[in-house]
Amino acid sequence: MLSGLKISSLNSWLHKDLSENSDKQYRHSLIRENKKNDVRESVVEELKPVIQKVHDDARFKLREFLRDTLDPLEEWDDEIDPAEGYPEVLDLTTLKGYFGEIFSGIIAENFSPFDEKNWRVPVFPFRFHNTAFDQLEMYHQTGQMKKATYGRTGDDCVAFVLDGDTIVKILFLEAKCTAKYDMSMIADAHTKISSANQKPVELMRLVQILKSYRQDSEADIWITALRKLYRSKDGFERFDCVSYVCGQFPKRPREKVSWMSRENPHPNYNGGRKLEAIEIQLTEVNDIVRQLYGKED
Repeated sequence: MLSGLKISSLNSWLHKDLSENSDKQYRHSLIRENKKNDVRESVVEELKPVIQKVHDDARFKLREFLRDTLDPLEEWDDEIDPAEGYPEVLDLTTLKGYFGEIFSGIIAENFSPFDEKNWRVPVFPFRFHNTAFDQLEMYHQTGQMKKATYGRTGDDCVAFVLDGDTIVKILFLEAKCTAKYDMSMIADAHTKISSANQKPVELMRLVQILKSYRQDSEADIWITALRKLYRSKDGFERFDCVSYVCGQFPKRPREKVSWMSRENPHPNYNGGRKLEAIEIQLTEVNDIVRQLYGKED
């Protein structure tokens, strides 16, 4: 399940325009799409298996209580499937949240925030989204699904730079995804990314996930690195990033190209670290999410 978010065709769809302030503490990356339908459709088709792979770990956990094997890659052959409908039957808002988190990791690995080309997202902790799993089981039993699923606690997405089996850089990503612009969402993201902790609160959860994938030799490297990071007091640096996917673009005044400032950090940011705000402007965000997840309604 190690994420594998490198996507070779992404640069044919998305173009980055970087702005950096004079003290080099704040950067704004404006990422816009090539609107040719054939380009987007091609990349969306390449993204579909990536999205499904990320969610495979949650499917494994949903099925775990019915199986004796601990192999997460073993194919499911029971006619009763606790993971049936996951995640596509969940409400669109929840799926946009999932997409926002996954896409922030994709941006980290493919668009080099802070000019660092070696960011890696080892795993996503969707297996801990218990409110979604409760609603899924209710759907299995009643055929009814609530319109909104409460979000998961913890970090949206975290990327790391490894030096051997030691983590030297940590990228905290606060992810938002909306079809229409929402300034309160932007403000909330900057408030959350300002948190004082230097290490992710989910280190133990990440190790727990990786233990399920020890047949992959890379998993052990990550387990060692994350355990060392948990014990460490220094030797690493935290970087902050807000990833904002939005389907509505500024129109007035004409010179305005982004919802977030290209020159200065948002007033709600008080983390005191290097911050990069990444604004991804996509048309028809809801349709993209529906396509990626195979959501019919």
